[in-house]
Amino acid sequence: MINAEILREYDIRGIYQKSLKLEDVENIAKKISNIILNINTPKIIIGHDGRLSSLEIKNKLIDTFRRHGVDVVDISLIPTPVSYYATKKLDIPNLIMITGSHNPKEYNGLKIIINDKPFFGEKIKSLNDIDDACLSTTLGQLTFKDVITPYTEEIISQFSNLDKLKIVWDLGNGAISPIIHKIINSIKGTNIILNRSIDGNFPNHHPDPTIKKNIIQLSNYIKEKQFDLGVAFDGDGDRIGILDNKGELIYSDIIFLLLSLDLLKEKKDLVAIADVKCSKILFDTLKNNGVDIHMSKTGHSLIKEMISLKNADIAGEMSGHIFYNYNYYGYDDAIYASLKLIKILNHTTKTLNEITSIYMKSSSTPEIKLYCDEKIKFSLLDKIVKDIPKHYDCVENLITIDGVRLETENFWFLLRASNTQNCIVFRLEHFVKDKFKEELIKLISILESYSLDIKELTSFNQTV
Repeated sequence: MINAEILREYDIRGIYQKSLKLEDVENIAKKISNIILNINTPKIIIGHDGRLSSLEIKNKLIDTFRRHGVDVVDISLIPTPVSYYATKKLDIPNLIMITGSHNPKEYNGLKIIINDKPFFGEKIKSLNDIDDACLSTTLGQLTFKDVITPYTEEIISQFSNLDKLKIVWDLGNGAISPIIHKIINSIKGTNIILNRSIDGNFPNHHPDPTIKKNIIQLSNYIKEKQFDLGVAFDGDGDRIGILDNKGELIYSDIIFLLLSLDLLKEKKDLVAIADVKCSKILFDTLKNNGVDIHMSKTGHSLIKEMISLKNADIAGEMSGHIFYNYNYYGYDDAIYASLKLIKILNHTTKTLNEITSIYMKSSSTPEIKLYCDEKIKFSLLDKIVKDIPKHYDCVENLITIDGVRLETENFWFLLRASNTQNCIVFRLEHFVKDKFKEELIKLISILESYSLDIKELTSFNQTV
């Protein structure tokens, strides 16, 4: 049996050799073998990030798949977007990418594609129901493929002569390093790389570029050296963090807004998707510009499904996942998104701070994590949602597609259960700046009565 705790909403994730053991990895491979053998595509691509446990997990997957008649294509150490690219270029519809993404170094996990579609939700949670007693005993083949070279060549062919800017790249000791080296030699300009070596210990900072304490080094470099832009990545290269010319972190929903408005010049009937954590400014601005904008649940697999459902051209998450479907492949690719933004800046005389300042019409929190016991996370959120009407009259404005988002004329806030960590995610945005702290304090007083660790929230409050 697979440990049910690691079977998350849109991927499989846990602490290696504690909640995620090699026995679980073997059982997962057996279940997936059964699925892909039954759909007559007995091949799977396997890639991995630079975490310390990734090679051991990969070897166990390869051995198990091969023992049960599945051919394996090993694409080695790569960023997650390149693993998605491999499914397109190798014409193999099944993939396991081994990555702990932006989680702490002791974590690892599996992102899965089966039959060219994200494998998530009930499909993941019901893996233990799949019978693997009568699997094939034919030995599958093992081959190795280089997909970094064709991926890099394709990206470079679309972006060249972006030579006006001074850019500092923080690779966060993640899997993206070899590709960025090749790309910056092509786009020209002034490019400096920080934390370039792949190191699963993440010795310089935690691999999540959307949290301010993780981009202090990058921010200081921009300010000291007077650079135009900072670009940071998470551990597996599918999430982006952007810092402007003043060294300030620009929330990813505002970056997504800029990218959407830019694409609107090319695609007039633009269809866009943003997750429930994103600013109301994003939704209102795109709607006012004629964009068909939809709100989605959070999660890369859920957004990919909605892209297909709505035939969307572009999608984005507050966490830094950005998906281009128009003239691209529809998956979340932080390299591609960063180059799109660089292209915008390269063709304007304005700084990024000047461009984004017109959208800074509110006071808002980042994505704040309220930690709790994993076992009670969802039931605790249910209780909080039921209690909201005790504190707010305007419950007719509740959006409940993913947790609860309460919208009023002057502010909105969100509470949702994370599907990757043992926490409830909180965000508040207020359009009357001198009322922001007052509302924040009210919400703190509400939330402190539950079994939540709200230190991250109270710390933020002390900075306002």
